[in-house]
Amino acid sequence: MKKTNKIAIIGCGNMGMSILVGIYKNNKVMVCESDPKKKQFLKRKYKVTVCDLRTAIDDSQIIVLAVKPQVFPEILEAIKAFSIKDKLFVSIAAGITTSYIEKELGKNVRVIRTMPNLPVQVKQGITAVCNGKNSNDKDLSLVIDIFNEIGATVVVEEKMMDAVTAVSGSGPAYVFLFVECMVKAAWSLGLDESASKELVLQTLKGSLSLLENSDEDASVLRAKVTSKGGTTQAALEVFAKEKIEKTFKTALLSAKKRAKELSRR
Repeated sequence: MKKTNKIAIIGCGNMGMSILVGIYKNNKVMVCESDPKKKQFLKRKYKVTVCDLRTAIDDSQIIVLAVKPQVFPEILEAIKAFSIKDKLFVSIAAGITTSYIEKELGKNVRVIRTMPNLPVQVKQGITAVCNGKNSNDKDLSLVIDIFNEIGATVVVEEKMMDAVTAVSGSGPAYVFLFVECMVKAAWSLGLDESASKELVLQTLKGSLSLLENSDEDASVLRAKVTSKGGTTQAALEVFAKEKIEKTFKTALLSAKKRAKELSRR
């Protein structure tokens, strides 16, 4: 990709930084960041322009709103003071709807809403994207190209964004919890910490790679590992008894409900 996209990232926390790291080599990126130490780090490490909000808005075509949801009212109020005609706004905030941004910035503003997740830090993220009322397929395609630089993308209807937040937005935490539990269980069997971690992580990586490269779905592959009356069946029977599938459904439903509660519409 040629450096033709002029992108401003407003806010450079964990997710904003991850996006910056993934896209700055292929785009003209500037950053608006309030923390003085982080400003110096960004200039030194990535050689990007670090500027004030007015310059970021004036000199870019695409504005990535990467601030925390609770800061959105303040940021949008400040942005309203500048000329935003023909700008494309991209939100990465959980719970901030396109209609809310459109209402705050003006009815004709073009907005794309996204929900990336933490693995974008290693260009292995998944980002859900959806159009706002005034954005078009060209805008959506442009944003997809940008986020494909840091992983994969999936297009969804905005009404599904709370579900996306529960599944992939929060999902890495579920995976990390699973790893924590499996490693601790390995310790309880007498394995040392180093061996436990290596066994668990490589098992996960290998299993995911197999699943990605197989024509068979997870249930079929699970059955192939499970011999009747064997060790795997003994473990799976415990998971079934503890209602692990129901637990997952209940947990994700709770996360979706909380996402809806926190949303600005």
